Amino acid sequence: YCHDNHIPVVPQGGNTNLVGGSTSVTAKNITLSLSTLGAIHSFDDTNKTLICDAGCVLPDLQDYVKTQGYLLPLVLGAEGSCLIGGNASTNAR
Repeated sequence: YCHDNHIPVVPQGGNTNLVGGSTSVTAKNITLSLSTLGAIHSFDDTNKTLICDAGCVLPDLQDYVKTQGYLLPLVLGAEGSCLIGGNASTNAR
């Protein structure tokens, strides 16, 4: 429906950004919240790969990898509420 009607779909995470990444440039849009997509699916120790949803909160991921013996070395101002999808999409570091 959105594609056929040229309606932008704007993914929205924790709204902690300063870059306006979750803001549409048009008045007619659909905002899709990622906040309920917070599952951690797997961790591959051999390849050091974590698979999770975009709505995972950074401290939850840091706690999880710590139980695996690793460190997720991100320290951000919005650390308590930022979502990993937003971190990845804005190259936050």
